[in-house]
Amino acid sequence: MKQKAVGVDVKKICTIDHACVGCADVTKSCCAKYDVCVTEAELNRIIPVLPEVSKYCSHLKTEDGYTNVFEEAEKGQYAIDTHENGLCVFAYTADNGLIRCALHTVEKDLSLPLGSVKPAVCILFPLTFSEKGNVLTLHDDALGCDCSSLRKKPSEDISPDLLATIHHFGGK
Repeated sequence: MKQKAVGVDVKKICTIDHACVGCADVTKSCCAKYDVCVTEAELNRIIPVLPEVSKYCSHLKTEDGYTNVFEEAEKGQYAIDTHENGLCVFAYTADNGLIRCALHTVEKDLSLPLGSVKPAVCILFPLTFSEKGNVLTLHDDALGCDCSSLRKKPSEDISPDLLATIHHFGGK
């Protein structure tokens, strides 16, 4: 299958610094700001690791197994449930008091490659694809989370974490 060429809005992406270390405030966390939908393939990668994920998110465990936290949003797309405060059900508070993603943590615990469990849309933030899907750019609310900040001085270098994300999705 031929891959579609995608441009990268380097100038816009170079306007911010980004490093996800966890958030102290739910209202400043991307894990609480956005509704996340996963594909059926992503859902099928999450389900087998629920025993590991529930070590961080005990509310997922029930007497009979695990809570169904997915709701079909449209054919082949499933919305992940959130708590009353808007926080994703896969988010947890780490020992250092910061909000982290259990799916990401489980990938690291199991030495799995990035994207083996964590949904693509979550890996991508604060980047997003343009409406036409042909340009990788900054999400409109990229600065709405504590992990991103506007650069004080212009730069032609992409923040290391964002560069890693670009490489993850598009290669070098």
